[in-house]
Amino acid sequence: MNLKTLTAIVRRKPTHLELISAEGDIYLCRINDKEWLTERAEKKPKVFHSIFEAKYTLGKYLSDQLDMVMSTTYDEMISSGDYREGRTIRHGLSKIDR
Repeated sequence: MNLKTLTAIVRRKPTHLELISAEGDIYLCRINDKEWLTERAEKKPKVFHSIFEAKYTLGKYLSDQLDMVMSTTYDEMISSGDYREGRTIRHGLSKIDR
């Protein structure tokens, strides 16, 4: 789903948005736990290289609704990451300045 479509959907109905931290310097936006934000018509996920880049690109309306999701050390070292164990760390991003 591209940014324009995502914005239209979020304005019409509640949508769960997450910014997934991967490898410490790659961030991906997951929509409703099943779909990724993509660039334009491409099928590859849109990659952000910082939280601030993600917030700037998504804009205030969307970024205020984002949850930051980071794996714990256990998840990164032991777990395959294919399922949720409830060990992830979540932060609301609405309070992080641009």
